[in-house]
Amino acid sequence: MEATRNQAGCVKTTILMVGSAVMFIAIIILLADIKCGYDIENWWAPLYPNGKTVSVEYDLFRPRALGVTKWIMESTDDVETVKQFYRNKRLETLDAGKSRGLAWSESFVQPLEDGPGSRIIISSACGN
Repeated sequence: MEATRNQAGCVKTTILMVGSAVMFIAIIILLADIKCGYDIENWWAPLYPNGKTVSVEYDLFRPRALGVTKWIMESTDDVETVKQFYRNKRLETLDAGKSRGLAWSESFVQPLEDGPGSRIIISSACGN
């Protein structure tokens, strides 16, 4: 009888420890995802305000957070106007003293092939 009680206690303790470890890891991943999403959206790769989304590809839970995202937009604004928006945003980010942290991003702007306007390709990655 005594051995059974000790084994049950050991199993309960093991389940509690494993459950706690899983919860801790899940919380860390959730916090990293939230932080990455905030940094990418607000500092490193904001969406162009006059742009229309054409396509979005991402490899983890949601776009523009943990993982890699490729976001393509089109705008009627000319290439130089769009590039200047991203230059200004980068300067604002650097002036605010923001470090890259887990986030990485790049924006490419090119003229549309079929008329005036711009194609904006925003690549972002976090935690990679």
